[in-house]
Amino acid sequence: MRAKGRSQGRFISLSGLRKMVGLPGSQFPVIIVDSVGLPVFFLSEWYRRKKALVPGRTPDTYLDMLLPWAGYLLQQGHAWNDTPDRVRAHLVEFLRTNVGCQVSPGQEDGYLLETTGTSPLSKSSLGVLLAALTSLYDVMSSGGYYAYANPMHSEHLALLKREHLQHVKNAGAPDHAGIRGEPHQATSQAYPTAFFRQKRGQVWEPSVVLEPDEVQERIRATLDFMIAHTTFQRDQVVLLLLRQTGARLSEIVQMTVGGYRRAQHTGQAFVRNKGSRGREEKTIYFTPVIEQQLHKYIQGERAAHDPQGRKKLDELDDSDALFLTEQGDPYNRAAFYYHWNKLFGPAQRQFKNQDRVEFSPHDIRHLHVSTNMTKIKRSAQGNGGLEAELKDGFRLLMGWRSQETIDIYTHTLNKRKALLDIVLRDQEHEDEQRSVQVTPSPPHRTSPSSASVEPQKQAPNAPEDDVSWYEEE
Repeated sequence: MRAKGRSQGRFISLSGLRKMVGLPGSQFPVIIVDSVGLPVFFLSEWYRRKKALVPGRTPDTYLDMLLPWAGYLLQQGHAWNDTPDRVRAHLVEFLRTNVGCQVSPGQEDGYLLETTGTSPLSKSSLGVLLAALTSLYDVMSSGGYYAYANPMHSEHLALLKREHLQHVKNAGAPDHAGIRGEPHQATSQAYPTAFFRQKRGQVWEPSVVLEPDEVQERIRATLDFMIAHTTFQRDQVVLLLLRQTGARLSEIVQMTVGGYRRAQHTGQAFVRNKGSRGREEKTIYFTPVIEQQLHKYIQGERAAHDPQGRKKLDELDDSDALFLTEQGDPYNRAAFYYHWNKLFGPAQRQFKNQDRVEFSPHDIRHLHVSTNMTKIKRSAQGNGGLEAELKDGFRLLMGWRSQETIDIYTHTLNKRKALLDIVLRDQEHEDEQRSVQVTPSPPHRTSPSSASVEPQKQAPNAPEDDVSWYEEE
């Protein structure tokens, strides 16, 4: 569910830096300037190079996270390209004072990080910050702007990992080959190589999956309302695709005509998966109804916003964005969230204040996964082998490279079942206690003619014990 109490936006805005669109013909798509309007070269150059390598949204997300770090360096008079030991020392101070982290030495090398109640970033956002810092020094080092080894990497931990891999059977084989001595995920967890690492705490759980049935139903009702009341057909199609496919928001809003056309099948499209470096390699599947809505959008609303007024799919180039703004620009997350927020408030007003539930577009993905895991559980009917096979197929459908993600969902659903079983058992016990405490009244004598009361009818095929915790639809 939507996190409360964090101020990531304020954390980014307090950097004192601004993003400016590059001039026409400039090699820099974005120029970062400081408080007096002077360009911050290393960030602008990093973004230019990163955007050329990964044309998706990742560079923009990373840039937002790097702004506070660059602002801190400028305010303190530190050089971004200092030696690794000095960069690390500056980063420790930045993480403690600006990010509100507990920073403690690691067992072998480097530092362990943990967010606190005063941290403006969540645990996941801290992970994004660390990834952005790693990317900054990787890209600038490869470009010849940073003369040292990446300070975000530990050479000592990398050496330990290399020594361990010498003893792992078929260490170079992928997991799906089935011949590697241990999964890659286990190796990475046991032998991390990052100099700054987050402490391993509670395993991430998709919180929306743990929510009671009535909360999940209110999420569905809210989404239904939003789909029915969109101002633009574009947003209706996007919301339908989010609900139907379980894809990430960025994967949907960044769909291209080429990705849709290249699938060559009704109800399919190729999108850019997370980590695909801008390549459209993940297939999403949707119903003929959504296919019809998509075609209607292309021929109608999209054509009205298309700079060239093109109405037919064949007239569009592969590189053209499938979804456009009113100005004819490619649709993006920020523009979508503007319309999402306008719809979300009215959609919530159909519930009482205490029944309203906050959720984000990404929570729709979690709900999609839990619903389909439910169907898999029912379809398998206790057959463990079939259930594992169906889950693996669903993993591929979602574009997950690691088995760990689906294992987490399985664990969370099992946890939900256990919690529900406890609640039902306690409720049953309380009902029994109340029935014992009630003193029965003496039977009322009736005449034979007045005793013809119709007995209560039991519903046909009523279950003896309702433990259908998977019934979420």
